[in-house]
Amino acid sequence: MRLSDAGQREWSDADAAAYRRFVATARAYWATDLFAALRRQVGTQQRELGTGAFEAFVQHHPTHRIFAWLERHLQRMRYSGPFGLVESANREREALLAALSRALPEGMLRLDPDLSPPGYYTEYDIHQHPGGLRGDPLAGLVYREAVGSGVVGKPALHQRFAQFVTARSTPARILDLGCGFGRGTRAFAEALPAASVVGIDLSASCLTVAAHDTHAAFHGRLSYVQADAVASNLPPASFDLVTSTMLLHEMPESAVRALIDETARLVADGGMVAHLDFLPPRDPLLRILFEGHARRNNEPFLLEHSRIDVAYAYTRAGFSQVEVQDFAEDDGALDPDLARWRLPWKVIVATKKGGADD
Repeated sequence: MRLSDAGQREWSDADAAAYRRFVATARAYWATDLFAALRRQVGTQQRELGTGAFEAFVQHHPTHRIFAWLERHLQRMRYSGPFGLVESANREREALLAALSRALPEGMLRLDPDLSPPGYYTEYDIHQHPGGLRGDPLAGLVYREAVGSGVVGKPALHQRFAQFVTARSTPARILDLGCGFGRGTRAFAEALPAASVVGIDLSASCLTVAAHDTHAAFHGRLSYVQADAVASNLPPASFDLVTSTMLLHEMPESAVRALIDETARLVADGGMVAHLDFLPPRDPLLRILFEGHARRNNEPFLLEHSRIDVAYAYTRAGFSQVEVQDFAEDDGALDPDLARWRLPWKVIVATKKGGADD
């Protein structure tokens, strides 16, 4: 690291690489060694203390305070530090914007410059991403890099989910809500080579990245549209499967309820809705860490959809066979003695009445 004549730090590729290695290594330590130490140190108190007393005990425990501090500030460093992802993108802004402006196949991407995103989307810097995904045309690239280093961003997560869903159904028309930069959308296109797949999202930046990341083999049957998942303006009963990955927990309860009604409108009779998201774990310590994650990672709506009886809500919307079950994002993830911190993945699946079995 050097200082210019004006006293400003100058960029060094070696410094940037060292910075990222430090953040990645520290996050790995936080999620494994530190998590295991915390569970070992407080676990004996779970049975001896009542719910409120145990939570207070954990919150004031020194190891938990270190765990919480690291979670908050390592995430901040990843995005906003001197060699964080935002600054990295800014260093290459001109070249990256040029790459994102390349011509795309006709029909691949449809943006809506007049779309007015809801307040819950614009008022928070979710994930501590400065400005979120709403304004900067490079925000989608920054987000793609941010999630690429963890389980959330690994293609295997989306492929496992697509395999789980397609083992139950072989839809010809698929809609991916809140598709982001398109990993889940592409996973369904890969799993079902004969299907047409549409991904929608509020973020023009994410959709642009998704379109440019789409392999030529998918051209003609995979497309992206800028739209609000709760009011998509897409034709009714036009999809056999409506899916989402990590969308519900980023919406307030009222929006999730509206989303359920919108999926009921979009899915044809006998079609399916499938969401991959999080619900609070039953284990007292894991629940405390999950609820703390909501605060530390700027996830103000993380717990909102857990207040909804989704089985009842989907049944009321005209669905049957509603299931909510644990989901393993990788091998061994559901082992109760797993020695690393993980998010509590769940799959929510509902079939709309009107199929052959109804």
